[in-house]
Amino acid sequence: MQNDEYDCIIIGAGTAGIAAAVELSKAGKRVLILESKNYTGGRARSFEDTVTGEIIDNGQHVLMGCYSSLLSIFKELATDNLLIRQNTLTVNFIDSDGKKDILKTSTLPGKAGVILGILNLKQISLKSKFCALELALRIQIGNVKTENLTTQDFLKKYRQSKEIIERFWEPIILATLNSSSNQASASLFVEVLKRAFFAGKDASQILIPSVGLSELFTPFPEWILRHGGKIHLGTSVEALEIRNGQIAGVLSSKGEKFEAKTIISALPPKQLLRILPKELQSHPKFTPLHVYQFSPIVSIYLWFDLAWCDIDFAAMLGTTIQWIFNRRKIAPSSNTSVEKFPGHISLTVSAGNILVDTHPEEVVKLCLEELKRAFPKASDAKLISWKVIKEKSATFLATPAMELLRLQAQTFIPNLFLAGDWTSTSLPATLEGAAQSGIVAARHAISVLNKEK
Repeated sequence: MQNDEYDCIIIGAGTAGIAAAVELSKAGKRVLILESKNYTGGRARSFEDTVTGEIIDNGQHVLMGCYSSLLSIFKELATDNLLIRQNTLTVNFIDSDGKKDILKTSTLPGKAGVILGILNLKQISLKSKFCALELALRIQIGNVKTENLTTQDFLKKYRQSKEIIERFWEPIILATLNSSSNQASASLFVEVLKRAFFAGKDASQILIPSVGLSELFTPFPEWILRHGGKIHLGTSVEALEIRNGQIAGVLSSKGEKFEAKTIISALPPKQLLRILPKELQSHPKFTPLHVYQFSPIVSIYLWFDLAWCDIDFAAMLGTTIQWIFNRRKIAPSSNTSVEKFPGHISLTVSAGNILVDTHPEEVVKLCLEELKRAFPKASDAKLISWKVIKEKSATFLATPAMELLRLQAQTFIPNLFLAGDWTSTSLPATLEGAAQSGIVAARHAISVLNKEK
């Protein structure tokens, strides 16, 4: 038995767990964090590629100015300065045959810039653009219905043409919900549009980490110690002990038992189920934990002998590749790396079921063929090295049915709270959703702790 007294034990030091710990600590509560991995940040992590020596992420992440919960954490950890922020929302679109388009919102300030940016899209008919703007207006004034609708059904309901869906809405859906339009929840899609694209200049700005994702969370262990808490890395929780209708403590993989007045689980559904007492695993209130489904993301990193890409990033249309990022422009590297590998590209395929079971060499071959068709200069470059990363359970599958089942932060156990991007946040499974969930769970725990005083 550990004799230290804690106000809250947080299980998991991913984004949600870190956000919860920061919120509790700032409220003067003593926190213990138990993390099974030997690093913090959870799925938002980076590592050194063994061949090139460069730091790469487990998948390219893009943040937005509306990520207020996440950005508040980075500000607290003093890593917010490691994010590259666009002055205004600018997104390139590139067809499979190399045809280009661009959404540029800098011509006019605020929402007017977004409107003009949509009107200036060259590859979409004027009629389709006006229908998109009409939908945007309806969303802003709250005059849309999303109940039980997929994004595809929703977009058809509000007269969006096939071309605007394929060339504009679908890339947004895939990037933010990691689900295809015929599966993704319309309510989540609308919430994303409200917060990110129709809420003003700062909210719609794109932010890209200039360092590996892990570096954004690196200061956290030291930060929590300075604020009176503790963190145990490489320590998983094997079981929750329930007594008198409350969680009395947790048993670690090292045979240690820790007790606290409140518990926050920042674990994914399956891991949470594993540590729940058997009588709770089958409890009706926890039924949704058994039915969560997940959607994969496939990330491809390519190193070339030529710097053939002249853009920062772009949405790809009509290809298996959905997004392309020029790492040489968005992620600083050592001079040695640039000399050895002048071109460094990362590609993303969300809802990547089509590639999950494909051999990595075949994935790379397919991507190279598509890149050479869309970017003629790529044909002059030689591929030196590559890495394919498959996150098979990257995010929960954000269907309308699942949106109705997502669990709240509060549970029927008075001192047990849940956090994670899969909980009921009204957001898809993003870093912002994870951070928001951690803050909400922490505030519930703080309320319980304050009542006990």
